[in-house]
Amino acid sequence: MEVKDILYQAISGYQEQRILSDIVHGESPTAISTIYYHCIPELDRFSGNKSEIQTSFAESLIHYMLTTALIPSQRKTRLQSVEIDVVVPDAKILVSSPQDAVVISFPKTSELNAISEHVYKLKKIQPNSDNIWVVLDRQMPIDAKVYTLDKDQFTFANIINDLISFSSNKKQSKLKIFKILWNSSRCSFPPYLSSYLISDNP
Repeated sequence: MEVKDILYQAISGYQEQRILSDIVHGESPTAISTIYYHCIPELDRFSGNKSEIQTSFAESLIHYMLTTALIPSQRKTRLQSVEIDVVVPDAKILVSSPQDAVVISFPKTSELNAISEHVYKLKKIQPNSDNIWVVLDRQMPIDAKVYTLDKDQFTFANIINDLISFSSNKKQSKLKIFKILWNSSRCSFPPYLSSYLISDNP
């Protein structure tokens, strides 16, 4: 069984409609945590570096969550010879208006020097350190925002909520996530999401 098979079995068990509801109500950390930790026993059976396997799984999970949440993103691209795992909303915005873009990195290594070197390269295309988000197995002293997979400090669970919060303050008309989710789930929005709604017609 491959990593993607483990992921989609867990998603099927959790149910996509429930994931959508969690996103709408600001509870995506619940979905992310439940799915991630449900899969850890299966992932631990894989041979190889456990940290790299878990980071790869986290990347696959984020790809799914971005698609489900209708958050515009571009994956596996390259700018100025720098490889980017995920950029929100896309590379065009990153180039023209880096303050309105987030770069997300999933290093397949636990070596601090290698991770720091990659962050240094990312800063050539994204000069705002707060807009470089790095997913690691544990906290490390790097010049970027770190989301950890550590069971004692699982900040990775907050990444979708943080992306929604970041994007809600931008003028990117492509992010109409809550209007679309409203139509698909017919859920009511909690008060804290009211400022996220986009009033113009699609």
